[in-house]
Amino acid sequence: MPHLLKQSLGLAIALALSSTAHASYDCNTSHGGFRTTTSDSWIGTDKLEHFAVSLPFGALGGWITRDTNHPIVYGTMIGTVPGLAKEIYDGTCHGNGFSFKDLFADAVGALTGASLTHWAVTYNRDRRGTMIGLGYHDSF
Repeated sequence: MPHLLKQSLGLAIALALSSTAHASYDCNTSHGGFRTTTSDSWIGTDKLEHFAVSLPFGALGGWITRDTNHPIVYGTMIGTVPGLAKEIYDGTCHGNGFSFKDLFADAVGALTGASLTHWAVTYNRDRRGTMIGLGYHDSF
């Protein structure tokens, strides 16, 4: 594996882990059953936190699936998994609940990360190995 590729992967993992460390897992109450919540707002710092935590996971997912036909779709799916796991965990707390609005913010963050990765980094394979470079592709 080329040195630059290892550094890029290490940076992506470090960003993902640092973002995850700032996510709040505050279930101080007992677990049991499954609840959904509809009382949370569409705007606020909570949704921004969900967006920010999911963005590096989406970027990492987009990078992992760069050789497929749909790296943005697969990257978004991979990037949304940690947010889905957190929401399922929240759904089992008596004080919290599964929030579709939080999951939507997670999906938008993962989509943004996967899209930015696909837009900014172009991967070309040839017989000499992998070439990584910056590129911009836009069509109307």
